[in-house]
Amino acid sequence: MIQDPQSFIVCPNLIIIRDQKILLLRRADWAPLFPSYWHVPTGKIETGESPKQTIVREAFEEVGLTINPDLGTVVAGKAPRYENPDLIWRDVSLFFVIKDFEGEPINKEPRLHDVMEWFDVNHLPEPIIPVVKVGIEQYLKNEIYGEFGYDQVPVQ
Repeated sequence: MIQDPQSFIVCPNLIIIRDQKILLLRRADWAPLFPSYWHVPTGKIETGESPKQTIVREAFEEVGLTINPDLGTVVAGKAPRYENPDLIWRDVSLFFVIKDFEGEPINKEPRLHDVMEWFDVNHLPEPIIPVVKVGIEQYLKNEIYGEFGYDQVPVQ
């Protein structure tokens, strides 16, 4: 099956930083994709939403924060699809960032995330979703854009 080379999924993510620590959630062990892996708040764009509106909604739904984030970095990703490795998943992951916020984050979705914890930004836990790790590292290096999974030059 041939995929449209212009087809990408947009994935909004949120990096929450306080005092050189980053807030991460661990996916439940029953999750179909990356079970028990650490990640940042994220979610699917709903009809009529912009990526920023999505991450504002998801921040409240997942960790109870009302925010106005800035865009920190972008990662273009490519990987085999988990449900069919013969197909390629392509996405553009937008990593929004907040450093100043009021209140304390709480795990509002414990059935989806079994643990929520602060980590030193220079010592991320394992396992962590690979594109999330790339996005966090890029942001910390002040890199605006990067790619994940495009290591090989396509054969012409």
